[in-house]
Amino acid sequence: MKKVKVWTADVLVAIVLVTGFGFSLMAIGGALVLGLMIAVAMSLAGPHLLAEAERRASDLRAQGARRVDPEAVYEDHGHSPA
Repeated sequence: MKKVKVWTADVLVAIVLVTGFGFSLMAIGGALVLGLMIAVAMSLAGPHLLAEAERRASDLRAQGARRVDPEAVYEDHGHSPA
């Protein structure tokens, strides 16, 4: 009877270990797939995002280069300075 209990305990420990390794491999695989998806999305969207950032930066530089009349800003947005 003792041999059966020891064998059952060994089998249960082995099942727990194999299950733990299986779940850890699935977690690593899921993280790898998610990372690859993010990398592919960034490589596809990267050039467009960079071009948009450069366009906005040049717009801001152009805006900063010209003098802004505070009264005109209020009139454009429909606000009064007071």
